Amino acid sequence: MDGMGFMIRLLLILITVSGCGNLPIAYIQNFSEVNSVIFGFPDYEITQDIYDSYDNSFMKIRFGRGPHAILILAFIKDDVYEWVGSDGVRIFTLNGRIIRTQGLPHNFEYKNFSNIDLPSSKTSYILVDLYNPDLYSVKMASQFLKSKLKDIEKIGKAISVNKIYESFEINSIGWSDTNIYYQNINTLEIESLEQNIHPRLPTVKVEYYFKY
Repeated sequence: MDGMGFMIRLLLILITVSGCGNLPIAYIQNFSEVNSVIFGFPDYEITQDIYDSYDNSFMKIRFGRGPHAILILAFIKDDVYEWVGSDGVRIFTLNGRIIRTQGLPHNFEYKNFSNIDLPSSKTSYILVDLYNPDLYSVKMASQFLKSKLKDIEKIGKAISVNKIYESFEINSIGWSDTNIYYQNINTLEIESLEQNIHPRLPTVKVEYYFKY
């Protein structure tokens, strides 16, 4: 292959890789602590051995098709859970719902959140701060739609959950999407979720693993 052909092929590879997952390469490396960039990393199961190896509750988190990472539950204050990664990323949740992030390339924060008992049929309005680019106190309207009963599997056990849909929109920037929460029908805790937290980030997928 001549020099020009090699350069064209290399350029096409770089364009293809940089488009996967919609995340900067540096962010993938930093957040997941992998030494090489891997897009579309296959899902892995939290086994009983992996679960037992952690002393505290933890979450398994993944953005789009990017690699997975583990964040540890560090603090609980006023029912808000703070999950911390070894690279400084912090995820704050309330009733399983992500309400604030720190350390991501694009962060967000709900300003006037409330602890909603899912599912809820009423429309709620939340003021949101978005960062990089910055947009403060923008109004978001959301509604939790009718749930659907299904089973999911965790650590080799079937768990019956309500599949709850949250439809939201921020009219001022033309952003709308749907979040999904999987709520344990017995404990009413959120077992996992698929949530859109920033228009410049892909959907974040979380599985919660609690220890009591």
